Amino acid sequence: MRLVRELSLTDHERQHVFCVEEALEHVSSLLSMRQPLEGLDQLRAGLMINLDSEVLAQIKQGEWCLIKAEADYGYWQGAEAVFEQAVLDLMNNPPEQPTRTARIFRLVDSVTGEPLPARAYIATIDGIPSQQRTDAQGIAHLFTDDQVRQLSLRIFNV
Repeated sequence: MRLVRELSLTDHERQHVFCVEEALEHVSSLLSMRQPLEGLDQLRAGLMINLDSEVLAQIKQGEWCLIKAEADYGYWQGAEAVFEQAVLDLMNNPPEQPTRTARIFRLVDSVTGEPLPARAYIATIDGIPSQQRTDAQGIAHLFTDDQVRQLSLRIFNV
């Protein structure tokens, strides 16, 4: 909600103006709770005496109008219904999710055949490198898409 001088209202804002009684009720409750209201500072700046009663008098006389929040949000009831229907359609028929395949490589010493635990390596998947470590059994877990064309491992300190 915001206060706007009656002379500067646009046609769109005029459609979303509170009636005087509702505006007085809303503004008086905001003033009593010392809550901020957009446009209130401009209204107070034009007053000879800065009192809450003078603010309410300006609204009562129709000099200033309280605009509903829908004027700023471009609220349209049809859009809400369309959005809700689109969400329901997506929930009922979710789009296909890409699948990821786990590829497991066990890194072992070439001489002894012992696993290489906690060994740093760089996995390059379709040209994109990422640095990782093997687990406690020397296994490198790589999760890739099904469409991966190239995969390489470069092991450090071997």
